[in-house]
Amino acid sequence: MQTNHSNGSDSTTGIVFDIQKFSVNDGPGVRTAVFMKGCQMKCVWCHNPESLSSKRQLAFNAQKCIGCRRCEQVCPNDVHSFTADGRHIVNFDACQTCGLCVDACMQDALKIYGKEMSVDEVFAEIIKDKVYFDKSGGGVTLSGGEALKQFDFCLALAKKCQQNGVHVCIETNGASKKQHYQAIAPYVDLFLFDYKATGDKLHKQLTGMTRKLVDDNLQTLNEIDAQVILRCPIIPGYNLSESHFAAIAKLGESMSNIQKVEVLPYHNFGKGKATEIGKEYSVEAELPEDETVNQWLEKIKSYGEVNVILS
Repeated sequence: MQTNHSNGSDSTTGIVFDIQKFSVNDGPGVRTAVFMKGCQMKCVWCHNPESLSSKRQLAFNAQKCIGCRRCEQVCPNDVHSFTADGRHIVNFDACQTCGLCVDACMQDALKIYGKEMSVDEVFAEIIKDKVYFDKSGGGVTLSGGEALKQFDFCLALAKKCQQNGVHVCIETNGASKKQHYQAIAPYVDLFLFDYKATGDKLHKQLTGMTRKLVDDNLQTLNEIDAQVILRCPIIPGYNLSESHFAAIAKLGESMSNIQKVEVLPYHNFGKGKATEIGKEYSVEAELPEDETVNQWLEKIKSYGEVNVILS
């Protein structure tokens, strides 16, 4: 990463895979959500599988492909090939993300997830919508992946947003370094902190990491009075249990900095995206009905005095 702070500019760079405008599900008000590549966890239900790798990567939507073979003709690494019956085969491991196939594709069946952008470039997109932020109480949400995995970029962008009166949220899995949370907290208005599973064994099974670092960082944010919304994805057959509901309520009740608890019901949006980047999606869970989700909310409330809402 490069940095240039002369004249208030900042050329610190990060790898961004999406910027979503007018988001209403990533913090209060109308928000711009900046999604960054890279994550320490490997959650089995990940809804942004394209965020897991820190590197740029190719994606292929087979439904859009018409078999013109232009990608095969321009690729220098033999990433694209076609079977005798015209089926398009993609060797994702061979891809060097040069983008030639993306440019050649007439149907937008190919794209690259991840673009190197400077703080100034991302901020230029954010600030366009400040009028909507001010009217709605919104702002920017730094997400991923895990935003803090690109800490220098995240810190510089949060500082710039604060300096320009933009409310800052960070969505985090809690697995970054303690000093990163301490250093960035003065420039963050609200942490959207994931609580994925209860108990070390299950947490490691579902995310690839134990809970210790996550719990320590949640406690650190409480000690410095950093404001937190606890976000709890509920995946039937994986982390859905009475003990998990009780633990959520206990946390929400015991930590004064937790404003509320948000329940995120399972969805399978990640399945299609995993296929597009050549990855397997192994979760087999039912999409919960609204009545079932409402029962979850009431069950959590029954375990403690905690403000629980549906995200």
